[in-house]
Amino acid sequence: MSTQEGSGICAVCGARAVRVCADAMPMETREGTYDVVGFEHGHCDACGEDFIPAEHIDPVLEALVALKRERLGLLSSADIHELRHSLGLRQADLECQLGVSGGTVGRWERGEVLQSRMADNFMRLLWAHPELIEESGVVAHEKRGPYRKRK
Repeated sequence: MSTQEGSGICAVCGARAVRVCADAMPMETREGTYDVVGFEHGHCDACGEDFIPAEHIDPVLEALVALKRERLGLLSSADIHELRHSLGLRQADLECQLGVSGGTVGRWERGEVLQSRMADNFMRLLWAHPELIEESGVVAHEKRGPYRKRK
């Protein structure tokens, strides 16, 4: 539905009051409420419900994670990526250093999920003091990343 087509019917309250807009969408999380901006979506003027098109869900959630990181003072996705590369680590290596499950660093770097305060603090510590990184088994840092000894 476009703005020119008029109002649509709300799936929540049934009112013919849904319009397409790019207004800020307040999104509640356990860390607080964040206003995500820059996305066209449906908004019901009767009940206040927002309807996000399926193709915008991932970008909206990534924008929400970025807002949360900024407000909480956590490293950004780009910062985590830069940190990892400056230390010469693969995602799996950083996950091992932090004690997090496989794929976690990739999700942080893509902005899909928010890292914990503890993980953020430890990454900052590693960035400031790279000598703290356990080098057990790392034999060389080549173009494609560090390689481990075969057992």
